Amino acid sequence: MVGRFVVITMELKKHNTELAQRMHLLDESSDMTLARELIELHEEKCRECQEDRLRCATNPACKNRNFLNALIEIGVEPHDLPRFCYSQYLNQVRRFVLEGKGLGHVDRRLPIKDLLSTLKVSSIRHFRTKFSKIWKKSSVSQAADIMLVSGDGLLFKFDFSRGIATLNPVHDVITGLEEFNLYVNLFARYYDLAVEVRDLTSNWWLLVFDVAGIEAAEVRSLAKSKVAREFEEVYLAEEDGKKKLHIELISKGQYSTLESGHLRELFEKIEKMKG
Repeated sequence: MVGRFVVITMELKKHNTELAQRMHLLDESSDMTLARELIELHEEKCRECQEDRLRCATNPACKNRNFLNALIEIGVEPHDLPRFCYSQYLNQVRRFVLEGKGLGHVDRRLPIKDLLSTLKVSSIRHFRTKFSKIWKKSSVSQAADIMLVSGDGLLFKFDFSRGIATLNPVHDVITGLEEFNLYVNLFARYYDLAVEVRDLTSNWWLLVFDVAGIEAAEVRSLAKSKVAREFEEVYLAEEDGKKKLHIELISKGQYSTLESGHLRELFEKIEKMKG
């Protein structure tokens, strides 16, 4: 009976086009065929998984509910999602955010309205008001239709144009200066660091940190760290008699490998260096 209920409520085939448009692997026709076949395979996998609710709740067939996460990313409406799996997904997000329980909640997408409902808030304003009273440390950064909110180790990205929120976006690829500035402003406020972004050319950007008190050996250590591989140069400079940390980046646009998680790690390291 449970399996029948899932078949009736899960409508994924009509979203073949959305998946195909994200693939860009072969030609348009071939991508469409691949998308249809992938959807069909996963739809059957979902049915079997949800027929065993204990398994779906504790050990879903797709690791970390990644297929569900992908469906939300391509814009599948909640009423077309695998219903029981989605209910577990929302419950896991609620427990993680409100109770600090659970692991691995990275890059988790949700429709904004469902995230707000799950967290028992009525609007974005209510969300910010409620959590600003709970979090010991928080910051907000907004540009156009994107808002970033960070607090006590959590990070939320609200994309109002798509109606999708992302919990802890670690692998959000930064392709343009506006996105770059958005994350830099957020982390600068959150980690209480004075930093300036200089766009030297359209794709050559420079981060300038005020780092009075930081030793050259610490900067050399930072330059050798794994996260520094995402940047062109990391070095100390002097401006108007003041010590500055310069970090250069050449953006590769749509081929960029710089992710939001890299920037966050960079700011965390610099905060520790400043003590």
